[in-house]
Amino acid sequence: MNILRIAGKELKVFRDIKMLLFMLATPVLLMLILGTALSGNFHEAVKVDPIRVIYSYHSTNRTLETQWEAFLLETKSSGIHFEEVTSRTETDVLRDVQNNLYTGYARIVNDGISYYGNNGNGMENGIVHGLLAALTDRYRLSITETNLPAPDENYVTEASVDAVRQPGGLDYFSIAVTTMIILYSALTAGQLIETERSRHTDLRLLASPITKGEIFAGKIVGSLVYNSIFVMIIVLFSKFMFGVNWGEHLWLVFLVLLTEIVLALSLGLSVGYCLKGNAAGSVLMIIIQAAAFVGGAYTPVEQTTGMMKSLSRYSPLHWSNDAILDIIYAGNLKAAPPAMVLNLGCSVLLLALAIVLMRRREGL
Repeated sequence: MNILRIAGKELKVFRDIKMLLFMLATPVLLMLILGTALSGNFHEAVKVDPIRVIYSYHSTNRTLETQWEAFLLETKSSGIHFEEVTSRTETDVLRDVQNNLYTGYARIVNDGISYYGNNGNGMENGIVHGLLAALTDRYRLSITETNLPAPDENYVTEASVDAVRQPGGLDYFSIAVTTMIILYSALTAGQLIETERSRHTDLRLLASPITKGEIFAGKIVGSLVYNSIFVMIIVLFSKFMFGVNWGEHLWLVFLVLLTEIVLALSLGLSVGYCLKGNAAGSVLMIIIQAAAFVGGAYTPVEQTTGMMKSLSRYSPLHWSNDAILDIIYAGNLKAAPPAMVLNLGCSVLLLALAIVLMRRREGL
């Protein structure tokens, strides 16, 4: 009950309508400015890397064999190289594709074509998949007397291939700004305890029949609920007012964002206990800006190179953005758990640090 009372106290911030409108206007304006000013970055000509596809042929159908040989000649003249598997096992071939030695692996059998592509080669995979789909359409017409799949079935089985859809400028920056704003909540979390000290209400709280743990938990719960509602409003506002594509699995996107909120609050509390006053805010601002800069808040990570791209993997914005984009544009629901585990894992470590520091202090 004490935890809920303290959480309720944190939620009284909703009484200040002017502040709420200002907090809502900030991310909305950032979405519009970045999404409009930098939208050209999402419509430039894209350089396609050399396409090398490895394949294994297991069909006994002579008609398909003739079509496949003609297909290889046509693709060769287009600069797309198909290499047949010789003595390697399928496991070794798939490992080569995973290591980016090949764009993908095609397996041709009597029942159809299975294609396995590297997730990092979305554009190249789309080209190969389109060519294979065209081949099967032509093959289907040339062997109408044989036992083929129903016309509404897809003759090409596709695995681990990026979706053709890509986010526009406003779509991308709506996601990037939302995750960045979440990280800024670490600043308010860092002041949760410091505010009590500056107002000298910490001694009153400790004198009341409330434990340090209840105070700590109540403030976390209150901040979590408050920030979750705020983020939900931003997402729904951008979805219905700007037409931003948040995908068909909005509930899963919210779960990823929720774990990032937990991470931001944990970061703010741990730094707030390590440092006092303005020092905590300064350190948090540096961490947030660095994470936003390398994590794709202002420029998509795919457009960066060198050290910037290497550092991006350590930014919570990068792995959260990647998971959300994968869910929305590739329908890959399996992208959410790794990002959520990373967010919650870091949160546990940071909260553990804050708890240890809290217990060592006489006051809050």
